[in-house]
Amino acid sequence: MKRIFSPMHLVSIILNACLVFLSLPYAQAQLNYPSKPIRIIVPLPPGSTLDVMARSISYALGPNLGQAIVVENKIGANGSIAMDACAKASPDGYTLCLPDGNILTINPLAYEKLTYDSQDFTPIIHIGDMEQSIVINSSVPAKNMKEFIDYAKSRPGQVTWGSGGRGSTMHLYMEWIQAKTGVSFNHILYKGPADLSRALIVGEVESTNLSTATVSPMVKEGKLKMIAVISGKQRSIHAGDAVSFSDQGFDLDFRNWLALVGPKALPPEIVKKWNLAVNGLLLDKAFTEKVLPSLAVTPAGGPSEDLVLQLERKKKLGQELARIANLKAE
Repeated sequence: MKRIFSPMHLVSIILNACLVFLSLPYAQAQLNYPSKPIRIIVPLPPGSTLDVMARSISYALGPNLGQAIVVENKIGANGSIAMDACAKASPDGYTLCLPDGNILTINPLAYEKLTYDSQDFTPIIHIGDMEQSIVINSSVPAKNMKEFIDYAKSRPGQVTWGSGGRGSTMHLYMEWIQAKTGVSFNHILYKGPADLSRALIVGEVESTNLSTATVSPMVKEGKLKMIAVISGKQRSIHAGDAVSFSDQGFDLDFRNWLALVGPKALPPEIVKKWNLAVNGLLLDKAFTEKVLPSLAVTPAGGPSEDLVLQLERKKKLGQELARIANLKAE
């Protein structure tokens, strides 16, 4: 029987054919990915943990992908400038972003007028967790958390605690310790870890928590004292004999962490390609033994779904810490 098409049916066939034809270049582009240099946006300055990690990944994976991977530092607004640029980039795999966990989960709680949300990104992989340590100026008469808390309680509101700003990991740890112990610190703000480290050494500020990788050389030189290492339930492999925060009765594990994300609607094939590539690096001893110890980063890895779960967990904990800190959107 001869099939008769109605005019509307013919229009539908033509439109579908056009859509298939128009999608061919995009599909072909995905098959040929990558066919040009890739940009990884980093929200912190050169030399930071995020920057070193991004450059290490670019050096390791660029030759395998057959394209240059360029690291672009976009600094300012506590990471928001970089994340805004990443969120607005084309979801073609040629712009990715390597932020820390707080930029993804705490910034939306701290800033009312953010132009992005964690939902504006495609999760690719949870790279790892940054070990941190609570350190004090060498003149402070304390060797552990109990002695430090006792010292601070004897000087209510006088002992200074430095941070990189409201909502930073340093600030939230300070607020949590105050809430749990009844101690009161004098909160001093600094532009970043480098400035804060210098202030700690000269005694301009007495205490804070920073990356173990950042403070370990200063501790070895006797310029600072490490009174606790924040490494979760596991013993630190980066901080020598330092007693963990957990072993001293403090159960907060809100270390910062690193992730690789792309703009929203990044094609699954590209997500998978990057996820497999970075997972491969995290299993490569040549990479992990050279790069991760210098940054005091514990590798995570896993499928992109694991990063989704990590975001959900850290959002929930971040909301509780924001409540403790009375962290209102600004």
